[in-house]
This record gives sequence, structure tokens and C-alpha cells, in this order.
Amino acid sequence: MKVYKLENKFLKVEFISLGATVISIEKKENKTNFVLKYKDMNRYSDNLYFLGATIGRNAGRTYPCFYKDFDEEKVILKPNENDVYLHGGEDGYFRKEWIVDCFSDDLAVLSFKDISREYEKSEIKIVYKLEGNNFIINYFGSSERPTVFNLTNHMYFNLNREKSETIQKHWLEIAPSLLQIIDDKFVPTGKYESMKDEYNFFNFENQKQVREAFLQKNELSEICKGGIDLAYCFLDGNINKPKIKLLSENKENSLTIYSNQEACVVYTLNKLEDEEKELKKFQGITFEMQKKPNFLHEEKENYLQDSYFSWIKYEIE
Repeated sequence: MKVYKLENKFLKVEFISLGATVISIEKKENKTNFVLKYKDMNRYSDNLYFLGATIGRNAGRTYPCFYKDFDEEKVILKPNENDVYLHGGEDGYFRKEWIVDCFSDDLAVLSFKDISREYEKSEIKIVYKLEGNNFIINYFGSSERPTVFNLTNHMYFNLNREKSETIQKHWLEIAPSLLQIIDDKFVPTGKYESMKDEYNFFNFENQKQVREAFLQKNELSEICKGGIDLAYCFLDGNINKPKIKLLSENKENSLTIYSNQEACVVYTLNKLEDEEKELKKFQGITFEMQKKPNFLHEEKENYLQDSYFSWIKYEIE
């Protein structure tokens, strides 16, 4: 499994073509890898937890498992998480072999021709690039007919030098948002909360440690297995303002995320298989910049596109 490396004086980023998966973002100043990485590279062939993987064609959960295409015909989506469709299904982009079309010291271009039966045929392109202490991901999609596009990356961040330590003491700040409420299937209910009262422990508008959201005696917390597995829907669409800021406990390492996306699913690795030996609960936190989960059913119009562009900037300090 070939590993590609992007590098400048500040950062070294490693990725593989399978799933266009990012396996390392190293801050060179202190040699800290900001993301979780499997020790056994063969695990990326299955990648049960989506570590660093590209998620598509449609990130997040969709239920009921269908959508209406451009001709108003119902298209059935095969469920892959009980009776829910998750992260592009069983054959999602994290399982695809991407073509590396262009590669240099600080730039890589990857492409994939999506001929899925579930969506219109499309051309997908990803650009990874380094600019100073920033790692930037650009997603492009094009199709002859309007279709579904909703891509993101599923890196789990852990800013500790020692990855055996969890992210519970990390400091987290999230731009002003509404919290998308889910049911026990993790499917959005259509309800949104300001997090001022009942769900205040999920409110990170003012910086606080991640663990303050953990192990709360609340129905939503119980659904999330004592952690976070929720979408934050941003109130301000200004792309020049940070959406996420994460710092290690001692604030030696920090991550700031900018994006043009309307929501971020925050997940703190709450659910692990019983036989999992390498990872542990709360070892990482992922920020899935995307459209609102289940937008195919929440949006009444304009949810199909023939041209798509999304970007995420990770500022490493």
C-alpha cells in the first residue's frame, strides 16, 4: 500500500490512494501527528471506523433510505447501519481506489469516476495542498444532470504526543450553532436546539474541555453512548471565521478549522466493537464538515446539483 507524502517547512501530510485516506498530519516543530492512524496498514482495506477516509457520495445518515432524483423518481439507498444508510453505504468512497493524477511536494490531485447505480454518473476530484501551516482539502464534483453531492473527510484528531491518552481534556470551541436533535437510530428528528438550557453541556461556543459533554444524565447523552455524536449547524456562514478550534490539554498544539459547509458532525469515537484492541473510547474526535445530515429529506428543493465545490482548511499550530 503506497504512502504519498506532502511536505513543507511546517507540515508533513501522508495519504494513501485507497479511500483518498489521510493517515498523518505531522506538525514538524515538535513531531506530533495530529490524527489517529492504524498501526496495521491492512486495516485501511476495511476501515471500520473510517479513520482519515473520504466520505461520499453522501456523508452522514439518510433515513428513510431513498431520495427523489431530478426526474422525481424514487431512488432506493441500501442501508448499511441496521436500517439506516450511512456515509455512502457499503460501497462508499472510503472503499474506492482513487487515481493520483498529480503529485508534487505540496500538492496532490486525486480523481474518481463514480458510476454508482444510486446516483447520476459523476466526476469527482480532490485536491490536497499545503500552504504554510495549513492543510487544505478541496472537493469538486460534476455531473451532466443534477444529483447528490456531499463529501467530507473523517480524520480523528488527537493532539497529544502520546496517542494512548484520550481527547477528554482537549479544549474545544465551536462557532455559534444549532444542535441537530437525533432519535435512537441517530436519525435527525427535524428538531434543532440552541443549547442554552437543557443541552448546555453540548454547547462549546465558549471554550471548554471536551469531557464536560461526557457522561451526562440525559436522554440525548445516552443515545450518544456518553460522548458526542451530533451535528452542529452553523448560524454564521462567514467562511473567514473559524468553525472549530481544538487545543491539547497544555495548549501546546492547536487545530483551527475553516470551511464553506453549513454543518459539522462531531463524533468522539464512542462506539467500538467488542474485539477492538488497538483503539479505545474517546481516543479521537472527528469533525465532519458537510451538509446537514439527512438533508435529502429536510430540504424541499435545490438539494441536487450538477456542479459541486466544498473546501476545508486545517490550520496547524
